[in-house]
Amino acid sequence: MSEEQDNSHEHKPIDLSKNESSTEPPVNPGFSAPPPFQQPPPFGQFQGGFGMGQQNLPNATAALVLGIIALPACCFYGIFGIVFGIIAWILGAGDVKKYHQNPGLYSESSYKNAKAGKICGMIATILSVLFIGIIILFVVGALTHPQAYDNFFKGFH
Repeated sequence: MSEEQDNSHEHKPIDLSKNESSTEPPVNPGFSAPPPFQQPPPFGQFQGGFGMGQQNLPNATAALVLGIIALPACCFYGIFGIVFGIIAWILGAGDVKKYHQNPGLYSESSYKNAKAGKICGMIATILSVLFIGIIILFVVGALTHPQAYDNFFKGFH
C-alpha cells in the first residue's frame, strides 16, 4: 500500500450528522454555536434586543439642559433666551428626527429628553422674541412720545 492510500481519511471533512459509533442523541439540537473566529460588535452598537444595547441620542441631554436654561434666561432682555432656545430647539429637533428614522437603535428615555429640550427651546425662543418685541415697542414709544414717557414715569414717584 502507498502512503496516499493509508492517509486518505485524514484529509476528508468529518460528517457530524452521521453518528455511526454512538447511539446517543445530540446534546442540544436547537442550539447553534456562532461561527468560529467571529468578532464581537464594537462597543455601544445595537445588539438587536428589545431595549438591550440601545444607545442614547447624541444631543438629547444637551438639548434638555439648554432648553431648561433658556426658560429663565429669556427674562434677561431676551438675548440669552433666544440663543439658548434656538440651540436647544435645533439639537432637539435633530435628535427627534434621528429617533424617528431608526427607533430601535436609540433609547426611548433619550428620545423623551430630546423632545422635552426641543419644546423648552421653542417656548423660550417665543417668550424671548415677545420680550424683545415689548422692549422695542417701549423704546420706540419713548423716542416718539417723550412727553408721554415722562408723564408715565412721574406717576411712579
